[in-house]
Amino acid sequence: MTEVIAVLKVQGAEVVDPADIPSVVDTVASHNFLNWNTCGGLDNGKGRDADCSIGFKYGMKRDFNAWLKSLGDKAPVASLTALRQWNIAHQRAGAIKYGQALLDISDEMDLQADRARYDADRRKDTLLAATNGIDAAMKANRLDALLFPGVSSAGIAARPGYPSITVPFALLPVTPGAPAALAAARSPRASSLPARTASPSPPEPVPSRS
Repeated sequence: MTEVIAVLKVQGAEVVDPADIPSVVDTVASHNFLNWNTCGGLDNGKGRDADCSIGFKYGMKRDFNAWLKSLGDKAPVASLTALRQWNIAHQRAGAIKYGQALLDISDEMDLQADRARYDADRRKDTLLAATNGIDAAMKANRLDALLFPGVSSAGIAARPGYPSITVPFALLPVTPGAPAALAAARSPRASSLPARTASPSPPEPVPSRS
C-alpha cells in the first residue's frame, strides 16, 4: 500500500494519509459501522437478526422474484421458493454443494410484513456507510476518492450503492501468482476537485455492544 501511494504521488495525486472514516472509529457501539453487519447464514435467520441489516436478504427475495416475473414463460422457475425446492430435490446431483443458507434466510422474508424493518435497516445502512461514513470522510478531507487495500472497500461502499473499483497492482510473495489489489471508492456527492485521495487508517478495536 505504501508503494502504491508513492506511485500515485509521483503521478501528481495529492494523498491524505490517513483519513479516518467517522463511523468506523466512533467509540459509541451503536454508531460504529463495524458493529452493523449484513445478515448472512442460518445464524441470522428470522428471529435471530436483530443486530444485522436485513437489506440483502430482503432485497434478494424481492428482486429475484421480480426478475423471474419479468421473464414470463421463459423463467426457469416460478419463484425463489421454487428454486430452493428444486435444489433440495437435486441435492444428490450436486445442485447445492455448498448449501443454500443465503437463499433460505432470504425466502423467510415477508415482503409486506417486513417492509418497515427493511426501510429502517436501509436508513441505518446509509447513515453509517454514507452520511457518517464515506461522505463525511470525503467532505472533511476534500477528497475525490478513498483508497483501501484489497477489496476491503466492498462492504462499506456497497451499502449506499457507491461505486468501488479494484485494481491489481502487484503479486503476493507469500502466495505465488496471487495478485494484490487496491480499491478506490467514491461518493456520488463528491465535488469535482483536483486529484486528491486518502487512505483510511486501520480501524481501532470495535467497541462492544455491552
